[in-house]
Amino acid sequence: MTYRANRPIEIMLRVYPDSALLEGLDVWLRLGLLTDIQVKRLCQEHLTCPLPSIAPVVTSSPSETSDIVIVKDFGLPTPPTPAARTKTIKSKRDRSTGLLQSFMAEVSVLWLLFLGVFLIVVSSAVLAASQWRNFSPVGQYGILFAYTLVFWGISAWASRQPNLQLTARMLQVTTLLIIPVNFWMMDGFKLWNFPLGWIVAPVAALSLTAILVNLLQPSVSASRLTLANSIGLSWLHWGWSLMNFPLIATYIGTIGTALTLFYQSRRRRLEAEVTISNSISLGVITITFATLLLVGRAILGAKIPIGNLGLALGICGWLLGWLSRRESRGEIWSNLGWVLLLAGWLVAVAEIPQQAIAVSILALWLLADRLFRLKQSADLIALFLVGLQSFWLLWRAIPVAFRQQVIAFGIQLAGNDFMPQALIGLGVFPYVVLTLFLAAYLRRQAEEELAQQAEGMALILGLILTIVSFFNPLVRVINLLLSFITLAVVVILRTAAGTGLIYLTHLAGLVTIAAWINYAFPNLTVNTWLLILLSGAIGEWIFSIGTNWQQWRRSSWHFGLVLAAISYAQLFNPALKNPTDWYLAWLIVPAALTLLSYLPNFPEPRLANWLSVTALLAIQPLTIIFTTPRLFSLGIATILMLLNTQKLPELITALLTVGFGLCFGGAVIWEVFSERMTIGWWVTVFAIAPLILWLLYSWLRKGSSRLRQVYTAATDGWAIALTIPTLTFLIGYNVTAYWYPSVTAVEFIVASGFITAGLLYRSWNLPTNGSFYGLALAVELLVASIIASTNRSSLGLAIATLTLGLTTQIAGDFVASRRTTNPYLSSWHAIPIFYAILGLIIAHKNFDAYTGLYTFAAALVGIGIGRRNAYFKPICYLSIFAVSAAAYELLIYQLLQAKAGNPGDGLTLLAGLATAIAILQRLLARLLLPYLRLSNAELKAIAHLHWVAGSGLIELALVSSLSTPGEKIWLAVTTILAVYALIQGRSTASWTYAGIVELGIAIGYGLHLVLPDAVLLNWSVAIACFFAYFMYILPWTSWGWSATPWQNSAMLLPISIIFLNGWSVSIQSLLLVAAFYAWIAKARSQVRLSYLSVGLANWAIIRIFNSQAIAEPLWYALLWGGSLLYVAQIDPALRSPSGRETRHLLRCLAIGLICFTALYQAEVGIYGISPLFLGFLTIGLGIVVILIGIALRVRAFLYIGTLTFTIRVLRQVWLFINDYSLFLWAIGIVAGSLLIWIALTFEARRSQAIAFVQYWMTELENWE
Repeated sequence: MTYRANRPIEIMLRVYPDSALLEGLDVWLRLGLLTDIQVKRLCQEHLTCPLPSIAPVVTSSPSETSDIVIVKDFGLPTPPTPAARTKTIKSKRDRSTGLLQSFMAEVSVLWLLFLGVFLIVVSSAVLAASQWRNFSPVGQYGILFAYTLVFWGISAWASRQPNLQLTARMLQVTTLLIIPVNFWMMDGFKLWNFPLGWIVAPVAALSLTAILVNLLQPSVSASRLTLANSIGLSWLHWGWSLMNFPLIATYIGTIGTALTLFYQSRRRRLEAEVTISNSISLGVITITFATLLLVGRAILGAKIPIGNLGLALGICGWLLGWLSRRESRGEIWSNLGWVLLLAGWLVAVAEIPQQAIAVSILALWLLADRLFRLKQSADLIALFLVGLQSFWLLWRAIPVAFRQQVIAFGIQLAGNDFMPQALIGLGVFPYVVLTLFLAAYLRRQAEEELAQQAEGMALILGLILTIVSFFNPLVRVINLLLSFITLAVVVILRTAAGTGLIYLTHLAGLVTIAAWINYAFPNLTVNTWLLILLSGAIGEWIFSIGTNWQQWRRSSWHFGLVLAAISYAQLFNPALKNPTDWYLAWLIVPAALTLLSYLPNFPEPRLANWLSVTALLAIQPLTIIFTTPRLFSLGIATILMLLNTQKLPELITALLTVGFGLCFGGAVIWEVFSERMTIGWWVTVFAIAPLILWLLYSWLRKGSSRLRQVYTAATDGWAIALTIPTLTFLIGYNVTAYWYPSVTAVEFIVASGFITAGLLYRSWNLPTNGSFYGLALAVELLVASIIASTNRSSLGLAIATLTLGLTTQIAGDFVASRRTTNPYLSSWHAIPIFYAILGLIIAHKNFDAYTGLYTFAAALVGIGIGRRNAYFKPICYLSIFAVSAAAYELLIYQLLQAKAGNPGDGLTLLAGLATAIAILQRLLARLLLPYLRLSNAELKAIAHLHWVAGSGLIELALVSSLSTPGEKIWLAVTTILAVYALIQGRSTASWTYAGIVELGIAIGYGLHLVLPDAVLLNWSVAIACFFAYFMYILPWTSWGWSATPWQNSAMLLPISIIFLNGWSVSIQSLLLVAAFYAWIAKARSQVRLSYLSVGLANWAIIRIFNSQAIAEPLWYALLWGGSLLYVAQIDPALRSPSGRETRHLLRCLAIGLICFTALYQAEVGIYGISPLFLGFLTIGLGIVVILIGIALRVRAFLYIGTLTFTIRVLRQVWLFINDYSLFLWAIGIVAGSLLIWIALTFEARRSQAIAFVQYWMTELENWE
């Protein structure tokens, strides 16, 4: 900011922290534009940063191994972090300047340099390829050598410029990477086979060596060694035509590079890190690339078998990993080392397993070091896997003859089953033991998590080995025995063995015993195995109550359950002999479980009871089909459940006890009376059982103990459970009896009587909604059964059912009138409704003249229920509609009796009936409201719904056939409906809309009857505009209506007629409606309504285009682009400051649509116009758009016009040079040089470029 004595002016500067600003401030200070105080204040506000923290000096002992240092060659000093200040909202200009600064950042400059170099190289390569045959091998190499010298020369010049260090570094690296390629090409072109090559090769080799020395510039012994390594890697590319020299050169280069890095790392232990210059990093990059190039040439060029290089790659990878293992910044070298190790293993594993073993040992060395340093789980997994594959490689390293002898010996002992694969289960088992030794060592080192992970991997491997050995009997039992012994030893040696380990050992022991029994006695029957399993289960349970080892007791208890479950599964084995005896024998399992629950020292008695219950349930499906086993099983189950329920007084156990008792009783009845029982008497038995259970239920309710309570609930539950299927069966019987008269039986009447008596007793003792529902259904079934046994009249059943509905409804009202508190149960409301609905369904089996009366009776029941409570008003509503339905049924029956007529006439009469009901409900409201206990609004809503029904029916009649008198009736009914709606519309606008729609339909249909179709089709749009105009201007407010519905309807009417006519509408009609909406937009001062006019006008113009066969996209683009520009110009939202960006984008879209379509049209051409003229016309269009943008100060025109102009000019240039390829190559070289020049300019003059671009960005921000 600058001050004058007489007139102070304050200039607000927004700056970014950049060291180049200091130079500019110094210039302003010398010119007197700023004072010293102002400079200091500006620097304090914008060019400050916190002091860097001083890193503590770390001293290392000579014994510690230093690692490789990674120095960032291409990173400039990090700009200081500005002081913390309040966050402000950045403007668009700030963001643009930030983008420019990002473009000028170091990475962007490097990218521009790379693109420039790439363009030059590619263009030169293309040029050289076209003239390649005109050069000798010496000349071909000379091109590469010349490029190398050019890059080195430019880098030398740039390095002497203080503001071009980044460019110099980029070109230096490029030169260093090309030098090894030069030596390769000298050897590949065999320059010594040519006289001139004896001069070029030594000169080039010495020159390139001198360039290496010049670029790396050794200053310490370590960097001199790097230089020597770099030179050696380059010279090793010579002499590859000699026998075996490529392999020797590759090993010398790779091992030499590894030794160089190792020696350099050792030297760094005695030197500070700050003494390592950038040339060391350049050397590391150089030797790394040269080594990779050497290996790549050996593999791809010299065709050396890649397996011969496995150990070399592995050694180099191990050395890199070992040197960088403790360096936090050496992760890239560590990853490279692992890549080399993996590559060495991959290339050697197939052909030379010994080399792969050596590489694996090196990998194990590094992994073990990482594991004990970092304590990471991933390292342990990798160590385990690498060791496992090393175990496999050891087997491959054994001579083939000896391996065959081992396999033959195994087959001689164990047979041919799954051999020799089964031997893997024994051969790899030592690795499981080694893994457990590692886990024990980790546990001694207090690494519990790693130890558990190692044990888990050993367990997984052991399971896999067991699976592999499973298919050979001898190998299987030996593997299981070894596994059990290993687990037992681990448990013995462990001071406090975990529960999981004990369970695993126990399981291994049981499986081993079973395997050895099967191996020793392979022909045991299923019955013997079942006996062994049952004995084992009982033995395990005896052991669980006899030992003092808590964990072993628990495992014995659980494995006993497992054995019992397996024995249960064996009961389903088809090979089981005398299965019924074993079904009964298996009952020892639930009996033993119940006995265990009663023992005082058993730890889990409740679980034993529950498992006993489960076992009893599981055995029943097996015994249910056999007479004696069924009786014994159900009887024993009943006794055991009584004992279990005594220990477990729970509802579920009581339910099972009662259930088993009922099943036992049913089984006894079946055995005694099976020959004399019919289906009817079985239903009677099912009906008597609930009555007995409810009698027992009333006795059990007298006690208060927990056991009595659960048995009370159980008896009631079972009674209900038996009642439901009994009622369901009786429903099925009655339905069948009315369909098939031959199905009758007095037993069903008896069953209905018993079930009714039981439900009546239950309702009397404990009145609940459920009991009343069941009683109502039972009474209905009793009545239906009695009627079915007499005349089977469905009409009589309907009358009886409706009578029950009216009776229960009246009785409910009578009882409720005598009760003061809680007068109704919910079932008293639902039961009459149930009877009414059921009677209604039965009555509608046939449709006759009295069907409507039955519907009316059901509606009376519903109205009686709906009057009771305000919550039941929906029932009242439905009942009122049922009254309407009854009237409709009476009318429909009379219509069906007519011999002839049109369907539309009938629908019209139905609509008239709905209209009459709506009007009557409005007229009789004072009489209906007290009885129905509804509000006036509710009754009005019902009337409105009838109006809706009438409107729907009258519309259906319109699409149906109408007679001539019917058309007049239809017009009358429709007019009445419209008048009804318009009368309601004085208070509600929506009714006005509905009335207008119906009145419009009536007028339209009337015009259809009066005018011919052709006249109506041609003049429909004009008539619509006529009516719409008067609907809009008439004084509706003074007549009692709101003007809004009429005006909105007027605006919708013409466009609706347009869409109804569709594509057949004439162009004149489109223009007429467009003019109407233009008038509406002006009258309402709503410019957006004019969009509709624009759209209709566009439609008309498109119709004109089609009629004139105009198909070029440019004309359509002009049409729609102009429309979008019109929207962008007049839209109110886009004219506001907040919509400025959207307006700009819309303009860009519109102009882009026109201009880019013009570009496309210039490519495809227009019939009758010269392509050259069309191209220049597009260029002229771009110029015109640019001039419009400059004249109007609108950015969209400027941007799109400039882009159009540029694209078309470039396209014209391309078409011009397409036949002159040499000129195209020259353009590539010039473009690459231009990119390099831009990068140099950005790096050298950043502040000036930013200031220049900022000025123009500020100017453009002021444009629209």
